[in-house]
Amino acid sequence: MKTQQHHRRRRHRQAGNAIIEAGLTLSLFMILIFSLFDFGWVLFLHQTIVNQARAAARYGAVNPGNTTEIRNLVLYGKTTGSGNGMMGLTPSNVSISRSGTAGGVDDRIVITVAGYRYTLVTPGWAGSFRGKDVVVSIPVE
Repeated sequence: MKTQQHHRRRRHRQAGNAIIEAGLTLSLFMILIFSLFDFGWVLFLHQTIVNQARAAARYGAVNPGNTTEIRNLVLYGKTTGSGNGMMGLTPSNVSISRSGTAGGVDDRIVITVAGYRYTLVTPGWAGSFRGKDVVVSIPVE
């Protein structure tokens, strides 16, 4: 009789341990999944902005005098547009400058995308963060 009661208590304690272990394992697994999602999102966002800036720089190499169209290419993917651009970029996030001697060998168009924000959802790291500045430079043709 004593052994049956002992086995029941032991099984009850083991069931409690299994619930605790499952909870700890599940929480670590979910943090890993959320972290992978966040990493993918930040990488996608940054690469999209880099792609837009490069396309605008190529356009600016041929049309260096039209900074409005160059800025629009970064923001909207086309030479016209208004309001906030793709991925929440605003016109104040994009700066365009020309360095070097106009018409010289060192004549370059420089596009900088700065101050854009991204949001993480992983518990413990959740929040809005500022992205790394994107700088693209190309010679003017």
